[in-house]
Amino acid sequence: MSQWKKILYPLILLLVALLLDGVLTAQLKAVFTTDVGTIVPRLTVLVLLILSFYLSFKHIIWLSLIMGFLYDSYYTGYLGIYMATFTLIAYVILQLRSYFKPNLLIYVLLSVIVITLLEFFVFGVYRAINITQLSMQLFIVERLGISLLFNGIMMLIIGYPVDKIGQKVVQKEEIRFKR
Repeated sequence: MSQWKKILYPLILLLVALLLDGVLTAQLKAVFTTDVGTIVPRLTVLVLLILSFYLSFKHIIWLSLIMGFLYDSYYTGYLGIYMATFTLIAYVILQLRSYFKPNLLIYVLLSVIVITLLEFFVFGVYRAINITQLSMQLFIVERLGISLLFNGIMMLIIGYPVDKIGQKVVQKEEIRFKR
């Protein structure tokens, strides 16, 4: 595959996921605010997780920095929170990918771990700078659990197609697994 497609396809995929995060939240606000809690879609993180298994270290770090910056500027207005978190997530997955063969089960399990870390990190930063007054107990009950469930289901839905795109972008002999 030509070099520009290896750069363009993942970028477009991440941008679509970024926009879908916002569209889902805006259009389904009544559905995402339930009696159980508030659902927070993290499709960008899910796509980033899958692409981390297929792209080179430098490529995924740059993509995570760019997507984190766009996420911060598009959704929060506080630059640096998601930029640091997305880059940290990509780095952790890059370190773990030599131990796991990419498949849907691994994606779902890692997505639960990664989204938990992301939510706790963002919650901690928001608490530190007084953006939220939510207590830790309310955060876990009203936001974390239902968001993990939703994003786990979303990973089951989008995991296979995004995995196939990742395989197409990076040919089998180019996949950087350390076996």
